[in-house]
Amino acid sequence: MNKLILLENLHKIFRSDNYIDNLMEASGKELDNAESKIEQLGKEFFFDTMSSVGIAVLESQLDFKATGDSIEGKREELEARWKTAGKCDLELLKVIANSWRNGEVSVLFTNAVIEITFVSIIGIPNNVEALKRSLEEAKPAHLPINFTFRYRTWGMLPPKQWEYYKQYTWGQILKQEVI
Repeated sequence: MNKLILLENLHKIFRSDNYIDNLMEASGKELDNAESKIEQLGKEFFFDTMSSVGIAVLESQLDFKATGDSIEGKREELEARWKTAGKCDLELLKVIANSWRNGEVSVLFTNAVIEITFVSIIGIPNNVEALKRSLEEAKPAHLPINFTFRYRTWGMLPPKQWEYYKQYTWGQILKQEVI
């Protein structure tokens, strides 16, 4: 692609020369390669698009080993670890909890207990143990954390669809998001 751009900037007499054409093709390939590497490098600065190479670099910089099962899990842990710097308040705890891309989280402080409530997901989110570790590192040591998860009840199910629900166990209906 860059070969064409380079050729367009030359005088029309030089565009038909084989030597110039080969020179521009080689230069164009190198520019395309450099452009691709710059694009990949730009993705390493964001937690959403970071590759395993970027994760390894950030782990060494933070002196932290992410324990997530997948690359997404590791990204979430590193994002939470990155955000733990600074003064601990409810807003920081909410930012850490929301870095787990598993729904909206409500963070309250009631009766000297930090209350974490998952409000937009049913059941226990993926990799919740890593979330607990991140919050434990960020919060003051003397404050306990209470986690509240939402579960589905019979009253929440649309009526007259019992034939559909027969294919699931009660545990699946209680905890599974997609039913």
